[in-house]
Amino acid sequence: MNTISGQIEQEIKDFENASLACNPSYAPTSKNIIELIDLYWVSKFKDGDTDSTGFKKAFYNIVENPTQVAAKMTDIDTKDIKIIAEEGQSYYPAWLLGKELKVWMKDNKNKDNETFGQFLNSCVYNYPKYGHLLVKKAKNSVYLVPLQNLIYEADAENFMKSGFLIEVHEFTPEDLRKTGWDNIEEVIEKYEKKGKIIVFERQGTVDISKDYNYFIIPKGGERKDILFYDKKDREDLYREVKWDKVSGRALGRGQVEKLFENQIAKNQNENLLRAGLRWSSKHLFQTRDETIASNLMTDVENGDLMIVNSEITPIAMEERNLAAYRDADAKWDKNTADRGFTHEPMSGQRPPSGTPLGTSILQTRMAGMFYELKQEDLGMFLKNIIFDWLLPDFKKTKTGEHKIMLGEFDEGELDKLRGLILGNKLKNSLIDFVNRNKHIPTPSERQILKGILLKQIKGQKDINIPKGYYDNLKYKIDVVITGEQIDIASRMTTLQTLFQIIGSNPSVLQDKRTRRILYKLVDLAGFNPMDLGFEEGGEELEEIMPQIAERGGSIARTPTPMPTPAETSVATTL
Repeated sequence: MNTISGQIEQEIKDFENASLACNPSYAPTSKNIIELIDLYWVSKFKDGDTDSTGFKKAFYNIVENPTQVAAKMTDIDTKDIKIIAEEGQSYYPAWLLGKELKVWMKDNKNKDNETFGQFLNSCVYNYPKYGHLLVKKAKNSVYLVPLQNLIYEADAENFMKSGFLIEVHEFTPEDLRKTGWDNIEEVIEKYEKKGKIIVFERQGTVDISKDYNYFIIPKGGERKDILFYDKKDREDLYREVKWDKVSGRALGRGQVEKLFENQIAKNQNENLLRAGLRWSSKHLFQTRDETIASNLMTDVENGDLMIVNSEITPIAMEERNLAAYRDADAKWDKNTADRGFTHEPMSGQRPPSGTPLGTSILQTRMAGMFYELKQEDLGMFLKNIIFDWLLPDFKKTKTGEHKIMLGEFDEGELDKLRGLILGNKLKNSLIDFVNRNKHIPTPSERQILKGILLKQIKGQKDINIPKGYYDNLKYKIDVVITGEQIDIASRMTTLQTLFQIIGSNPSVLQDKRTRRILYKLVDLAGFNPMDLGFEEGGEELEEIMPQIAERGGSIARTPTPMPTPAETSVATTL
């Protein structure tokens, strides 16, 4: 082990032979577990598709549905990622930053040719399937590292605390040239005859050098064959999250591995039934008459009269164990639903006849709480990736003056954005008007000026963002993980309650304390207060609401005509 390749070969050998007590006996190593997950996912047996008699075995897949249900319940999309201004910071710069970030996520792709939304979907699918996500940052993009290509200390606490982390890659000469590494042509000339060039990417200390802890080298290569080397902390390259932690090993546990025993038992039950049906589906007869035909299927015809010296009687071949098979199936099905939290309400199936409504509601709530916890873990994991890796790269592209296309906004957002631009331009125009004419404009003049500006704004296809607009913005990342946990009936009740509160007592929007309580109520119900027209700070409402008399009833009467909110705001400012 006096060479780099020798050290790597020994580490790979140790990994592949690392049998852990916490692993099942039929998959003793971490590599065996990943292989078995992949086989079960495509309904394949580990030891072949035929039994000892040569008959094909049936694979009754029970791991796919619980895993898909888990993925559905922990789903996170780009729309769930929110940029939120810190306390005391303006809402609108953070809102614009969030809009630009989503456009950037949609347009930029990683090395796997995935947009960030597609990357999130890959995380959601693989998180419950393998029980472990390892995300890597390279060349200003993030992507999932296939666990099948990973070598590590199997008994470490996790990947990040393993003494080494090795990725195994296969390159064609053309793909290797695209990487831009050193010594490429020399390596191709030396190893091309072996077919695809296997390359090891290793992070961790190496015995023969202290100059670097991260390098890329072809299989069997010497020190002079190193394609790339650097000194990098693992936290700068990788981030990980587990579905379930298993004491004694680095690899997490997902839904598929959790149901290994259930899958084996279900397959055994199914194939015992099929083996029995191969006999019970036959029709055999017996008689003491030696002159009777040896095969009634071929030696007799319909309507033949048979004169025999002894009666012909059927042999009892019917299946007598059907009830036992049904009981075994029901037992394992229940255990699968219990362990995977995939009872009928969660998977969209109708519950068994006679199931009390309270039981279904309780099962849904318990499963919802379980998946909400897993979704929260995934959300915090992705939040750190976005905040530490994506946002710095994104902000580098937005430091200078640039434009935002208005086509990226929906109508509600456009109205909000136009109102923001209109307010800013109207203030500047009114100041210019006063400087030119030496008097405050009349309401009609303000209205004319406002109409001219609004027409100009509606004709714009983009807006300019000045240089350094986001430089001093203090913000935080939030990932919405509760929106899907609130049912439609609760949301409708919240809206109706809100409608009644404002209609019966509009003054609740005047006081800052009551307004914040109302905002919190709306936020907890899963609504964005800004989408309901509760503008930042509430200044517009404070000016409008005193002019509306307090009155009872759930629907407010139409107020008497009054100046527009914009007019009132400008007049107060001047």
